[in-house]
Amino acid sequence: MSLNKQNLGEALWQKLPESAQQKLLAIKARFLALNKGAQAAVAGAGVLVLVLLISLGSSGDAGNESLTFTARRGDLDITVLEGGALEALQSQEIRSLVKGREGVKILSIVEEGYRVTDEDVEQGKILVELDTSALIDEKLNQEIAVETAEASYIEQKAEYEIQLNQNTTELNDARQAMRFARLDFEKFLGANIVADIIESLDIEERLARAEEAQARQQQTGSAPVVVPETTNTSAAIDIDSLPAPVQERVRQMMADNNGEIPPEMAQRMQRFAQGGFTPGQGRPRPGDELPTTELADVSSEPETLTLEPLADSADSAPPVSTLLMDDSYMQIRSSLDFTQYADVQKLEDGEAKQQLRALMDELQVAQEEYLLAQDRIEGQRRLEDRGFITPTELEAEELNLNKAFNKQQEKETSMRLYIQYTFPKEAEQKLSDYENAVMGFQRQLIDNVAEEAQQRARFRSAERKFNLERVKLADVNEQIELATIHAQRPGLVVYGASDQNSNRFRRNNEEAIQEGATVRERQAILTIPDMREMAVKVNIHESAVQRVAVGQQASVAIDAFPDERLTGVVTKVAVVADSGNSFMNPDLKVYPTTIKIDGIHDWLRPGMSAEVEILVNSLEDVVYVPLQSVTYAGNERVVYVNNGGRTERREVEVGTFSESFIQIREGLTEGEEVLLLPPQQQSGTMGIN
Repeated sequence: MSLNKQNLGEALWQKLPESAQQKLLAIKARFLALNKGAQAAVAGAGVLVLVLLISLGSSGDAGNESLTFTARRGDLDITVLEGGALEALQSQEIRSLVKGREGVKILSIVEEGYRVTDEDVEQGKILVELDTSALIDEKLNQEIAVETAEASYIEQKAEYEIQLNQNTTELNDARQAMRFARLDFEKFLGANIVADIIESLDIEERLARAEEAQARQQQTGSAPVVVPETTNTSAAIDIDSLPAPVQERVRQMMADNNGEIPPEMAQRMQRFAQGGFTPGQGRPRPGDELPTTELADVSSEPETLTLEPLADSADSAPPVSTLLMDDSYMQIRSSLDFTQYADVQKLEDGEAKQQLRALMDELQVAQEEYLLAQDRIEGQRRLEDRGFITPTELEAEELNLNKAFNKQQEKETSMRLYIQYTFPKEAEQKLSDYENAVMGFQRQLIDNVAEEAQQRARFRSAERKFNLERVKLADVNEQIELATIHAQRPGLVVYGASDQNSNRFRRNNEEAIQEGATVRERQAILTIPDMREMAVKVNIHESAVQRVAVGQQASVAIDAFPDERLTGVVTKVAVVADSGNSFMNPDLKVYPTTIKIDGIHDWLRPGMSAEVEILVNSLEDVVYVPLQSVTYAGNERVVYVNNGGRTERREVEVGTFSESFIQIREGLTEGEEVLLLPPQQQSGTMGIN
């Protein structure tokens, strides 16, 4: 409250003794210093001062008269008066960026209050030096870890390239073995017949699918998915071998499915019949797919290491069979009969045709020899009848006839055995050798993908390890650099955080900022406020905050410079009460408000105490009286008017008010004298109407 002779009136102030005036001004100064920011306490100050005036005015004329004020008409400025502290609108907080739970010691620090200049910023003046001895030791250990990881990375990279070359070599060997096996097959039967057989068995198509899958897996890096095809015919399943309850169920399902076993049931029954399930393991359900993992392409440079997303099974094509010996192949394979090719007219030039020709030639020779033996025995019999030869000689010729007949039978049997057994056996063996070579090639395709994926995983693991160790080393080097803090902007050096002065409590383990102190990670070491833009931060009581708004003008008085009067503007009003004050006084609700000071003043310092008077409204041509003149009588607001030596209580309608005065809208006119305090609080006794 601004209490001076203008507020109390010229006459009232002159009535006070000089000693009372001096004591009154001294009490006012002490009271404002102790109660800044408390609006309710300021209002009570008027009562305390007036009571003091009564006691001080017991001698002289003032002792026989009540304290009054003459109601005025004129312009009235409505203000909110609060006390606060100076702070910079913009400031740089320098925090410790060195990692670690134990913190790091301060080796050197610039003195508090030092003003950083633009020249200091250009020259990179050192403000703080932190201890880096532990970081240097960690750097040496990390350099060793980087070298070890790099050696492992180079080794795994070489092994990965060797694995790729080895896979290519083994695949070429498997392809060559497959080609040689086909040549042997063609050498035995002939190229055209072998081509027809391979086409009927769909071997080339299966090879093409296998190579396509292998090429696709090389691009994606995932292992191939192999799902054998199964037949869906009831003839392929021996229903009679099933248990009786199952037989009944299967036949019922066949009756409902046009005599065929449903595909899902047939698939499960065939897998069970083939031993496809192991006791104790879960059985795959129809339509289940094996999971595939997509591996990212490995870059030769560790800096460009990236991870590819996992393949989406929903977008991938359905898996197809790439193996040779699946159910559909074996069904066609079992119907193949090589005896149909055991004909010289059907066979092409090859080992089988050559062997068959040799057998046919031997049989023909034996047949001709048998015919000759028959012709000769007839002649020998005629000669024996005529006596030209002896019976012994005839018996010898009959023995030769039997030999020729037996030889003919032997060649016929050899011919029949070759056609029925040897020829299909050798053909089957040649086909089996070719099939084994094909399956070996397919196995090699799958093995290549698996081995490449394993070696690639080792290589990528070593690459990630190498990158991780290098990142750690870079982090240690960065922390060593961050341990030396240079000037980045001009300003005044203040130890600690910008709001440290407003915090009444400090962490138990937090030391004061000084040389030798230990600071934790992210702890504020220095604050460099920008002195070019200063502001006052005050706490507005909840009873007045609704009248304060951004953009309102304010008058600022600095306690350290009482003769200086500054101007400012409200730039920020908090929307919620300050939670920090609720700990000390839960009933006190204040709202932090910022008032920016106009202009640049080099003599201002952060933390200085200041008093702010915010102009919230300006009333023109209104009647007003001191705030303490208005009191309550029941639910009515009243003033006490001095009417010719008698006190009259009068009901009034009030308007807005400031720290000192209140607007009277009705019930009082200009020039009437009102008591500053109710009669019962004045010295002496007066009648009341």
